[in-house]
Amino acid sequence: MKKVLAVALSVTMGLSLMACSNNSSSKSSTGAEKASSTASTVKSKTSSTAENGTELKGDIEYWSSWSETEAQALALREAADEFTKANPGVKINFTFNGRDNRNLVGSAVAAGTKITMMDANADNIKSMWSDMTMDLTPFFEKTYASTDGKKYVDRIMPSMSGLSASLFDGKYSYFPYAPQAFMIFCNKNIFDECGITKYPETWAELMDACEKIKAKGYIPVTTDNGYATSWVGYYLSRLLGNEEVEKLSNDPKAWSNPKVLEAAKAIEEMAKKGYFDPVIETNTYPNAQQSMVINEKIAMYINGTWLPNEVSESTPENFKWGSFAFPTVEGGVDDQTAGCYSSYGIAINKTATAEEAEAAAAFGVYVTTAFDQKFSDSANAIPVSVDGVWPDSLKDAQQVMAKYTKRYPSQTSLILNSNSKQIIADACLKLMGGSITAEKFVEMASKF
Repeated sequence: MKKVLAVALSVTMGLSLMACSNNSSSKSSTGAEKASSTASTVKSKTSSTAENGTELKGDIEYWSSWSETEAQALALREAADEFTKANPGVKINFTFNGRDNRNLVGSAVAAGTKITMMDANADNIKSMWSDMTMDLTPFFEKTYASTDGKKYVDRIMPSMSGLSASLFDGKYSYFPYAPQAFMIFCNKNIFDECGITKYPETWAELMDACEKIKAKGYIPVTTDNGYATSWVGYYLSRLLGNEEVEKLSNDPKAWSNPKVLEAAKAIEEMAKKGYFDPVIETNTYPNAQQSMVINEKIAMYINGTWLPNEVSESTPENFKWGSFAFPTVEGGVDDQTAGCYSSYGIAINKTATAEEAEAAAAFGVYVTTAFDQKFSDSANAIPVSVDGVWPDSLKDAQQVMAKYTKRYPSQTSLILNSNSKQIIADACLKLMGGSITAEKFVEMASKF
């Protein structure tokens, strides 16, 4: 069931964390192929009723952002199989579009195609489907057979339910699943060998760790053209805050802020001390992450919680993943509670009938509660339920995400403007590669 997820590196606002680049042609299949438990067990976990006490009914058309053979798609099918066996009045038909789903749903609905449910990155739901999604707040406040007598909203991670509401002015507009976040991932074996027993919390501690790693003959930090803005972007975000960094992506004049040069000099110092991968300027995605696990000579890489899954097929058995939040910087305004986090989400089309909405919502709840752990285990993903068990490779990431309260966009706000992000990214790579000074970096990055 382990599938490599190829991550898309450009998505509107927020976590492209959540999107992947390998597109797939549209394919359909029903969610009624095999059961994983007895009918009586399925019935007790999945059967539900509509508001008026009648059995759930409805023909549900679910358009998904997963590709037909991905572990996530297979898990959704299995969930639908269990759900429909317990609720025979409900039929669920899937259309697995791959990552093109976010673009295809709108035009299909406009053309009159029936779509009851659809999933995508939370930020894509906001940016591309806002006008067609149903307010799910009443369903978040209900109890279900799979919520152990509690309201649904109390059974999922507060950060994930909170994001569902905050993106839509306080109204819950999608059922969150497969949470993800950005942070620093590390080879824990290297940290152990170098005597780094505590994850760095400050910039000074991080630099001390880099020196210890280099002294042992390892490369402290790598990245590639796909994540080029991360190190500079996170330093600037810690130092200035998200709103000021967003100005940098939109206004060349904002780069005259002396704090920007201060941040650039910190990264320049890392380059001078040899803390960055020697090939960082020419590293193309996914070379950095593959080199990290195959060669086992690289200690750190800023990436998303999908990383261990992406490289699982090439990761040695004894490789130990660690992760921690980007450290605080001297004089900064943000601490380690700020970071990039989001999830996929399951939305319901506002044109669904009341009967269809009840059935679709019950299925969305089931996927993200009773089936949540099985989904996570099958897809090597993060569970969204409050009592979910995380994969071993993401145990440290669980602690990081639990502390996030302030949300950055994907790779920070430096990449929010499509007209400037490539210019800024190129400058970041040159700065980390040591081919330009901090002053030249500011000059180069602001020419858009």
